[in-house]
Amino acid sequence: MLENYVSRKNYCGWDPYDALSGKRVPKIFARNELLGMIFLQFNLYFPVNLRPFFRVEEGISNKSLALFARAYLYLYKVLGCLQHKLRVLTLLDMLKANTETVCNAYYFDFVGHKHKLGPNITDIICITESIKTFSIAYEVFRDKVYLNLALKRLEFLYDNMLVEEGNRVYFRYTLEEQGKIVFNVSALALEALVEVMRLTENHKFTEYMEIGKKVVEFLVSTQRYDGAWPYSYYAETKRYYWQLDYHQGFIIDGLNAFLPYLSGILKSNVSKSLSKGITFYWEKLFNSKEFSYYRYPIKYPVDIHNQAQGIITFSKLYKAHGKKEYLYFAIKVANWTIKNMQDPEGYFYTHKWPFIKCKIPYMRWGQAWMMLALSYLLSLMI
Repeated sequence: MLENYVSRKNYCGWDPYDALSGKRVPKIFARNELLGMIFLQFNLYFPVNLRPFFRVEEGISNKSLALFARAYLYLYKVLGCLQHKLRVLTLLDMLKANTETVCNAYYFDFVGHKHKLGPNITDIICITESIKTFSIAYEVFRDKVYLNLALKRLEFLYDNMLVEEGNRVYFRYTLEEQGKIVFNVSALALEALVEVMRLTENHKFTEYMEIGKKVVEFLVSTQRYDGAWPYSYYAETKRYYWQLDYHQGFIIDGLNAFLPYLSGILKSNVSKSLSKGITFYWEKLFNSKEFSYYRYPIKYPVDIHNQAQGIITFSKLYKAHGKKEYLYFAIKVANWTIKNMQDPEGYFYTHKWPFIKCKIPYMRWGQAWMMLALSYLLSLMI
């Protein structure tokens, strides 16, 4: 159902953060950052879609292309369907063409606190998701074009987005971003490195591995006593920003992927950190139930991105460690999400409160992540 919907839409749709791009949006919202953020947040949570009124156009996110392509790759691996192969090849061509000069996840301008994204800004999310997608494309098709694309982006990542400040070794969100550390993106970079490294050899991997170990040490050092990680740190004010949601899953995925490449005391420390992180993610964010807290300790709304990441993280934990309880929980989350947040037309809703649902079909935020999550889970079950 979901695959039919997104293919009919040609992977084009609205985004939770696109409200300011509308042609009828009052110019004051674009000129005033505070008013703009209020308007954006209102459109994000309001359950009625105002985008047609404000003439916000649907678009295609390169991040979506990477996620959809990876979903089709998993489906093709297990089902061998020619239609899936043809669609993934098309998506890979689009992703390659769209990210040749600027590897950007956002096709519209977005400005937050010390955070700017847009069609002319390369961001680490698009880079890492592209690396993972091209790596798996090489694994499936054995076409070195995809391997070279992954290697090229990996080299760009380490040459341009790595920051080393004493014991702080991390990756920047964008080339322009300064004075702000977003922790989960470093974990995404670790996972991207592993995806390429497991498929081929390269003379730079030894250097990348040593840097990766320093990134791992830094991530472990920032973990709270209860297993949670902060979202970001602002160097100017020396303050952490806590946003406990699906980003916890990103960090677990990165450390979990890098764990087999560690040894000695560092491996032991990372194992302990992972154990605490998994416990927090499972028992606090999900409360051992089928849906995640929105941003712990805030329970509602249930967010589709949280749901998708839960399926992905527990599926990856099952693949890495073979513990059936991880697989059963991923299935449990998937079943609840399908039952409670999928529209009869096939797409997934964005938010769910006890008596209200936001049914806006965001393509990147909801459909791309859920298709990836369900396809990856399916690949482990067949």
